[in-house]
Amino acid sequence: MAKRTKRTGKKVSRINDVSPEVAARLAELAGEMRQLVYGENGVPEWGTKFTQIESEGMNVGLELARLFMEQSVDKQADRVPDSALECDGKAAMKTKETKTAVLETNAGEVVWEQPRTRLAESQRAFSPSGEGVGDQH
Repeated sequence: MAKRTKRTGKKVSRINDVSPEVAARLAELAGEMRQLVYGENGVPEWGTKFTQIESEGMNVGLELARLFMEQSVDKQADRVPDSALECDGKAAMKTKETKTAVLETNAGEVVWEQPRTRLAESQRAFSPSGEGVGDQH
């Protein structure tokens, strides 16, 4: 919930750091979202409580975060490097099979298709292990 703070004249700090380019695009996107939520003027009706505005903003933000994560891991799963497809020194072969992965996050459920592979010798299913989602950063 929002809390009233004392203005100090200092630059307003943000909870999360993003690049200036991302911040600029998010500012544009926020204006577009206000129009979708509040209509053409992009302004809530006079008298709308701040808690309602906060709730609507958080819902939009959390859905954006959830979609960002879901799209990121979905696209990452399409680009599994060959080095991640090794098991006991043997390379696994990619198949057309996938396994649905589901992860509960603070923004909601994130779902994507994880690629499946097979080891040629045993034909047993193999899912890449080791570094997982997001270990690149």
